[in-house]
Amino acid sequence: MRTPIEFAEQIFEVLSFSINQACNEQDWFHVRRDALAYGFKQTDVSTHSAYGQRFDLLIEPGLYLCLDYRSFDPSGPFQSLPVTNKFELTFSTENGKLKSHQNSFDEPVAANDKSIWHELSFA
Repeated sequence: MRTPIEFAEQIFEVLSFSINQACNEQDWFHVRRDALAYGFKQTDVSTHSAYGQRFDLLIEPGLYLCLDYRSFDPSGPFQSLPVTNKFELTFSTENGKLKSHQNSFDEPVAANDKSIWHELSFA
């Protein structure tokens, strides 16, 4: 039978893999699905400038996992930058953080190409 720390480490490894897969596939829903399947509690931590979700799992008193996901548009006036998606998974005890895993991906910019080449017609 696994100890609580071994169980937490297994969940950490599965979610780390899921985060990496989500970044490769540019789709965060796999991570959400996996976190909820392990019993994480989901909380909306969105702000006016970013979409955010936090997932918490208490393994036993003083032993917990936390997954933070943020999606935000870093664009400013007269610029079109890709939407950035960031993950941070932490494995902590009452004495502090044991380890963490971070990864991110940028969504492709949906360009609205208004260059002169589209305005010219060659007759």
